[in-house]
Amino acid sequence: MPPEKLTDCRGETLGPGDVVRLPFDYMSGPGSCGVDLMVFDPREDDCGLGVMTVTGYKAGLILSVFPSASKPDGYRGLSADWLIANWDDWFCYGHGELKPIPISQVVVLRSGCYEIAPRKD
Repeated sequence: MPPEKLTDCRGETLGPGDVVRLPFDYMSGPGSCGVDLMVFDPREDDCGLGVMTVTGYKAGLILSVFPSASKPDGYRGLSADWLIANWDDWFCYGHGELKPIPISQVVVLRSGCYEIAPRKD
């Protein structure tokens, strides 16, 4: 399955292992290399899922853990509708005056449909 635009994921749920690909580094802004964020489960009952940086300078660090409101009813996931509606509050770049990362340039790679490194079978 090829990457899909986040804005085309309305009504869907993202789960652990799904990747949210930003068009540029959230620390450096436009012109920098893109950054991949992996959805993860912090295993806390009073919050939703989170995203961890998996490429770039901040790889291996947790970027955000979302509130319980981000979970679809009855399911341990990340509501794409919630993420889209709240995008500008959670994904910004810059120093001082923060600017939202353009959601129109963000894609999702579903777990099991991408490879970290090419496999040699």
